[in-house]
Amino acid sequence: MLKHPKFLAIGHLSFDVNIVDGGSPSDRIPGGASAYATLVAKKHGISSGILTSVGDDYPVEEILSGIDVRGPKSEHTSSFANYYDGDNRNQVLIASGSKIFQSEIPVGWTQPNILYVGPLLHEVPTDIVNWFKPELSCLVPSGWLRRWGPDGVITHARDLVLSQRKKWDVIVVSEAEIANLSIEPLRLFSEIICVTRGQLGARIWKGGDWVDIPAIKSAPVDLTGAGDVWASAFVIALNDGRNIEDAGMYASAASAIGIESIGLLGCPSRTEIENRLSDIHLSGT
Repeated sequence: MLKHPKFLAIGHLSFDVNIVDGGSPSDRIPGGASAYATLVAKKHGISSGILTSVGDDYPVEEILSGIDVRGPKSEHTSSFANYYDGDNRNQVLIASGSKIFQSEIPVGWTQPNILYVGPLLHEVPTDIVNWFKPELSCLVPSGWLRRWGPDGVITHARDLVLSQRKKWDVIVVSEAEIANLSIEPLRLFSEIICVTRGQLGARIWKGGDWVDIPAIKSAPVDLTGAGDVWASAFVIALNDGRNIEDAGMYASAASAIGIESIGLLGCPSRTEIENRLSDIHLSGT
């Protein structure tokens, strides 16, 4: 077990059941933002840990071998049904895991190089950045924006209220998640705001300016986790010293690779991403 993971992800592990274009439901596919993020980090040779709450039915040792997974057991593993129509996704909550508390942080885990927080269902409080002293922090707040009723149908909030003393270095949201949310308040909470846009690529805000990042052509098989692969690759690239535009292109290539396989199988390595970028450069597209 790691005393000090360089890449620490926090949030529920989960199962996804995908229904594409009205077809038959898939089997339960292991996922979760923290799983996608740490697998990308691991394939970059970065020591990685996850703080989560998950049920005994999740194949942690099989899927996340080499990643130090800690946290309380949950009666249920968070699970979603994802209904895809092209780039559009509608979600239904099937089951929810337990809360994650500050007291459950392992000794020595409070100062990672990269902190990646990806809540799925309000399992961590919105001041969680105050618990840590990372070199680089990234928030993917999907779970804090989700709302649902007794039928489990998930909608997105019209505001995001964060309670914190310090800013996040990076916040990554999808265009669909902020369709009813003004981007302006997010600028109070982070130095860099990234908006992923599916086939339209991404937009990145820093210091009052927007940078447009094109999508990279791919042959998509499974869109689940695309934003998490994008976000983790982006902060890894920033941590490597790349500028905003280069880090955005790196993330775009990572996401293009990620959606060409089912679930976590598509999480790309540094070599795979660099090769995809080289192919683009050589082809001129």
